[in-house]
Amino acid sequence: MAEIAAHQSRPAPQHWFGLAYLLIFVAGVGFFLLSFIALGVLPGLRLAETIASHRQTDMPDYTAAEHRGRLLYTSMGCALCHTQQVRFLPADVRRWGAPIAAWETRYDFPQLWGTRRIGPDLAREAVVRSDDWQLTHLYNPRRIVPDSVMPAFAWLFDGSPDRPKAGATDLLAYLRTLGRARQAGAGQTVGVRVDTAMDPAIMMEITNLCTAPFVNANQARVADSAPALGPAASTRDQLVARGSMLFAQNCAGCHGVHGDGNGSAATGLLPKAKNLGQYRFSTPGLARILWNGVAGAAMPAWRDFPTVDLASLAAYVQTLHITAADSAPSTAPLLARGAVVYAENCLSCHGAQGQGNGPVGITLLPRPVDFTAMQPDTARITKVLSEGIAGTNMAAWPKLTPPDNQAVTAFVRTLFEAPAGQRP
Repeated sequence: MAEIAAHQSRPAPQHWFGLAYLLIFVAGVGFFLLSFIALGVLPGLRLAETIASHRQTDMPDYTAAEHRGRLLYTSMGCALCHTQQVRFLPADVRRWGAPIAAWETRYDFPQLWGTRRIGPDLAREAVVRSDDWQLTHLYNPRRIVPDSVMPAFAWLFDGSPDRPKAGATDLLAYLRTLGRARQAGAGQTVGVRVDTAMDPAIMMEITNLCTAPFVNANQARVADSAPALGPAASTRDQLVARGSMLFAQNCAGCHGVHGDGNGSAATGLLPKAKNLGQYRFSTPGLARILWNGVAGAAMPAWRDFPTVDLASLAAYVQTLHITAADSAPSTAPLLARGAVVYAENCLSCHGAQGQGNGPVGITLLPRPVDFTAMQPDTARITKVLSEGIAGTNMAAWPKLTPPDNQAVTAFVRTLFEAPAGQRP
């Protein structure tokens, strides 16, 4: 009886531990929901509101091919290495142009802004590289950029970069949309977003940078201006030595190790990279090519290179040409006949002085050769006249008689303007 009385006098078990667990669980779920709303839902609603308030009627939606390309871009994890977001930082704006505005991604869900730049930012990629460059780069990036860590996507092609499958053409179509709206002028009424939380001095610098037209440092353009590659502190031998190293790092993929146009990327490019050994280049001519690239071809601009590096590349490229004697003397009657043939057949594209600025030539991409800046060898001119140049508007001239062919070849070579003192 005493044991029973003692048992009955014990206090009832307390269940407050279970209640504490329940409260912790409810609090955790509540914190998760609050975080989801604060970090996911509210920013998304704010972004949608911003996009809607700046809706642009002149911004085209994705085509079916572009949409498929975007899905492929996403599935292959391209956004893990490439951003599509020019940030509000002066360094970003100097390199890539105006910061990305919300309206530019109005058709994207989710946005592919990315967070890491193992590869370059692609927000303005639409006009930077040519299609053949892009496809060759996708097929095997190291064919064009030897030290690239980007994986190859050869499975998107049928054995070579000039035979893309549907996936490759869709992906290319999507890449051509990146920055297209801003480049075409859509949204010009939308100014740079003013963020009062940013440092006023930084915001002012960004605003000033955005007032001037921006051109990507690697985007080829049609322009004649270029910095003068005059005498440098280095000797010519030093320039050539450095130029050889820079050429191997940046140019050999297309032009070949020896500059013969047979680089690893050659099969995917149209027009093909030039055989630099078949041309004599002037220093100003090379400066224009290096500074502006070749619009309409895969040759990019190298405006992000220091002037001394451009001078080094120019000096090295000039050593690749091996002077060869003409197969026939250039007599006065021969040159006179050549001038007539040139005026009848070549002037409209290459111009009266051979600068590639004829009335038809200024409408073409790539532009016709500027014969005052580069002098093709006789054998090269003869081959071009008989075969043309694939990928350009330079057609073959099979109806030219052999004497007229010889005459115009001799005349074209006289148009070259080599500065005094330049090595042949």
